[in-house]
Amino acid sequence: MGFMDKAKKLAEQAQQKLDEAQTQFNQNAAPQSPPQEGAVQYDAHGRPIQQDPPAGAASPPPPPTTAPTPDPAAPGSEAVEQPEDEAPPRQAPSGDTNASPDPFKPL
Repeated sequence: MGFMDKAKKLAEQAQQKLDEAQTQFNQNAAPQSPPQEGAVQYDAHGRPIQQDPPAGAASPPPPPTTAPTPDPAAPGSEAVEQPEDEAPPRQAPSGDTNASPDPFKPL
């Protein structure tokens, strides 16, 4: 039994040392400094958090959403016809041809 008692005592000492090292590590990691300016912060899901720019910084103007239309009365401008995006409607095939035959139907 002497051997088992020594092993148990050594295991308890090792566990105490591990606990002390863990508490020291946690104490060193706990005082976090605020993020540096320009650093990106993330939410709990790992998505970047949008931050408001500083009061002195001006945001760039948003890009135009539509292209300006040229004035047809202006000299040097030509009226350009825009092609229609619509395709002509498809007509059903006529006669005995089956556009989509049933692959499992016997001939």
